[in-house]
Order: sequence, then structure tokens, then C-alpha cells
Amino acid sequence: MSSSNFDSNLESVGKQSAVVRFTKLLLISIVLSTLLLYWIVPPISDGGLEVGATAPPINALEWVNGQPSEDTSDKVIVVNAWATWCINCVREMPELVETQRRFKDRNVQFIGLTAESLDSSPKVKDFLLRTNVTWPNGVAATNTLIGFKAEAIPAVWVITPDGKVVWNYDSGGTLDDGIEMALKRASL
Repeated sequence: MSSSNFDSNLESVGKQSAVVRFTKLLLISIVLSTLLLYWIVPPISDGGLEVGATAPPINALEWVNGQPSEDTSDKVIVVNAWATWCINCVREMPELVETQRRFKDRNVQFIGLTAESLDSSPKVKDFLLRTNVTWPNGVAATNTLIGFKAEAIPAVWVITPDGKVVWNYDSGGTLDDGIEMALKRASL
């Protein structure tokens, strides 16, 4: 091997080493910046409407699986915000179905809401059928979801008969705990 070939190979290895070092430094900088930003700016709440707040009126342009009861003076309401395209919503549905079954005879009404358009109604109906959801679900419920401050989905709120939110995803405990708390407060 001639000295010029050796020098050229050595120069090439040196350039590759510099690129590798730069890439590693860049990745470390990105990770550290992300951690610092996370520490400085706390994550956005997923809970939406705060515990203690009054729930907005529940309206939708169309209802699937019937309409919710208009008289909720003796019911705990569980509102679920979801969408057909939301993977976490799909994953959560079996648990919600099971929770609804456990509480169906205890004055607890589940209501689903999606902001999807009326054109999506066939997809919504198919989704509910596939996931065994039997409770009323509002389609094109955008204004209600804005009232619930639903910035992320899925989201769930538990509401007492007097219209107060007693549990959401920012609360401690499980959805079952939230429902039991609401039932106890309402003496149901």
C-alpha cells in the first residue's frame, strides 16, 4: 500500500470519526434539551374540565344507541370523549364496557361523545358495534367537548347528579373509584 493511499484512507477515517462524534453530540444535545424543557414546562393536563367545575350541557347533532336520559337528577353521568381513529380510544373501550356493566344497575349513565362529523356516523355506528358499546353516543358533539375542555382523547369525566365533575384523568384513583365517590356524594 502506498503512502498516499494510506494517507487518503486515514483522512477518510478521520472525516467519518468527526461525523460520528458530531452525530453523537447532536443526539445528546437533543435529549438534554428535551429533558430540560420537560422540567421547565410541565406537561399539559389530559383531564380537561377540572374536578369541582360544573359540567356543560351535553348536546350532539346526532345520537347513536339512543339519546341520554334528560332527567339526570338521580344519575351519576360518565362522559367519555373518543374518536374512531384514536388508537388509545380503541384500547380503552373494552375496559369502559366492563365498567359500564358493573355499574349499570346503580343509577350510572355512560355517554360517549365524538367531535367527528355527521358524515362519520356510519363509521361511528360500526365502531360502537365492534366494541360492544351500548350506551348513547353523540356525534358532532364539538361544542360540548369544548365545554369539557377536551384537548386530548380519550378523556373521561364523572359527574354527580347536581352537575359537578368529581373525577377525570387527572384525578387519583381509577374510574371505578370516581364513580363510587360520585354515588356516595349523591347517596345513590
